[in-house]
Amino acid sequence: MEKIEAELLGVQLTLVGLFLVVLFEGVFPYPTIGLVFGALGTAVFLTALLSDTWP
Repeated sequence: MEKIEAELLGVQLTLVGLFLVVLFEGVFPYPTIGLVFGALGTAVFLTALLSDTWP
């Protein structure tokens, strides 16, 4: 995966997480899953952004 693709994947995961948190606020598992997606997306984005040796 190219670096730019990894950055875009991180942004997409973060946006999906935000979407789940905002849209399904009152339904039990979705906000928690949204927070997990947001954290995962942020981690992927920052790893791709700061890594010089991204595979």
